[in-house]
Amino acid sequence: MDKMRVVQVTDCHLQENADEPFKGLNPEQRLLSTLQQLRSEDADSDLLLLSGDLVHHGYASGYQRLQRYTDGMAKEIRWIPGNHDDAVRMREYQTLSQKVFVQGNWCIIMLDSTAEPDGKGSGALSQTELDWLAGVVSEHSDKYLLLVLHHPPVAVGSQWQDSIMLANAEAFWAQLKKYKNLKLIVCGHLHQAHQIEMEQVCVLATPATAPQFKVSTVEPEMESDPYLSQPAYRVIDLLPDGKFTTRVKRVPV
Repeated sequence: MDKMRVVQVTDCHLQENADEPFKGLNPEQRLLSTLQQLRSEDADSDLLLLSGDLVHHGYASGYQRLQRYTDGMAKEIRWIPGNHDDAVRMREYQTLSQKVFVQGNWCIIMLDSTAEPDGKGSGALSQTELDWLAGVVSEHSDKYLLLVLHHPPVAVGSQWQDSIMLANAEAFWAQLKKYKNLKLIVCGHLHQAHQIEMEQVCVLATPATAPQFKVSTVEPEMESDPYLSQPAYRVIDLLPDGKFTTRVKRVPV
């Protein structure tokens, strides 16, 4: 059985209108440049994951454009909300909002971490979501698991970002300890690349297509390094034996 290729694009922060800036840069053009490279280099992916903060303030026009831009970019496309999104509006796109994707030996589960917002950027997995996750995992006990959520369930050593991570991460990990077939968790939110091992599970955070943040800061600071400030996406190859390879690909702009 062949590998499954998953591509993650995250934190696009599209505005109401395509020419509106975000933190001094044009998020629309950064996304379009990312998708252009993706088409050129990784067009054969099995699944494109759009992992939240896709449209700043959740404008309907932004989701319409994003759907149009990504149509046909992979065999299947799924999205989840972030704290800046309108989760109800996103669910109107029923195919994009399907939450379970099974192929080969893998089950990929999309989670909504936007419950209990604190107004500062944090979010949580509702008890309903956690109970639903338990049911899905039980149904697919013969598969390796990859979970996708917007908020990172681990701290990354950046004071302001660690204050707005997944609010109920402790309860989340307590549940995850039961899942011996869980291999990988993929998130966004940080506008940075991280790879952290936790409870024998690999947690991957992926940089944004929107402007990036510096790592390990007390307050938000925009990334100034010419390379690290570029838009980016992540490629993950899931192998039939439960192993995987991954890399972050930067996009010159």
